[in-house]
Amino acid sequence: MTKENYAMMNMFKYITDYFRISRPFNVLIAVISVWVAAFISPDFHWTFRLTLAMIIAGFITAGANIINDIYDIEIDRINKPERPLPSGQITLKEAWMFFLFSYISGIGISVFCGWCMFIIAFTIGLLLMYYSFHLKRTVLWGNITVSLASAMAFIFGAMSVGNWQVGLIPASFAFLFHLGREILKDMQDLKGDLKNQSITFPARFGLKTSVLLINTIFIFLILLTILPYILKLYDAIYLWIVVLGVHTVILFVNVVLWFNKDPKMLGKLSHLLKIDMLVGLAAIYLGS
Repeated sequence: MTKENYAMMNMFKYITDYFRISRPFNVLIAVISVWVAAFISPDFHWTFRLTLAMIIAGFITAGANIINDIYDIEIDRINKPERPLPSGQITLKEAWMFFLFSYISGIGISVFCGWCMFIIAFTIGLLLMYYSFHLKRTVLWGNITVSLASAMAFIFGAMSVGNWQVGLIPASFAFLFHLGREILKDMQDLKGDLKNQSITFPARFGLKTSVLLINTIFIFLILLTILPYILKLYDAIYLWIVVLGVHTVILFVNVVLWFNKDPKMLGKLSHLLKIDMLVGLAAIYLGS
């Protein structure tokens, strides 16, 4: 094997490993969220800054996912042993390298988008690092941090076309949606969290109270998502997609949680909600 072929194989391995540990579906959702927030602005026009904003969101999301896996490696050995780090597919050294590449790239590119966008990217990046290091193991603070970071993607996207206010409505939806899902994920990870002294909301208050909180958050979200139609901010297409594609899924999850709290079922519900994020984005995109 020539040196060139060996280098190519190594490069392909690194790209493949980076792709796996970065959680590409999460990255895709972040990128689409930035795009949708820009698109619904009355001032929408394709700009170089919008392109950079989408790339930044992708890199920071990837970096946040990677460092989360780094700090959660012991918990994932119990809850998700198939993940790249606990399974040994990727080394810690490689994971740190991928994380640094993602954050340096994302925050570095944000310098070219103006001070406001740079400050947001830098702040969200630090918050997500602190989340992985400490906040994830606290009651609700970690959930709130991730939800806020996800919501800020819409503000970031709207800001890239000069109208950050239009991002507020989808950002509020995203915050509540992610908050409910993050608590559900903590329910799924309860066994590993308890073994590693990670005191999340389910660890402190139990599964039934967690289900009640998730139900409350999601019911409030359902009521909130109807408001843009009532206020004539979004049209009937938005309402139909939200009612049929989002509300039905949320209500289904709310009901199932009372009858089946098995970690495997919770994992399926979590994945269902993740896919449903795309439906919500489609509703805003088509009905705004």
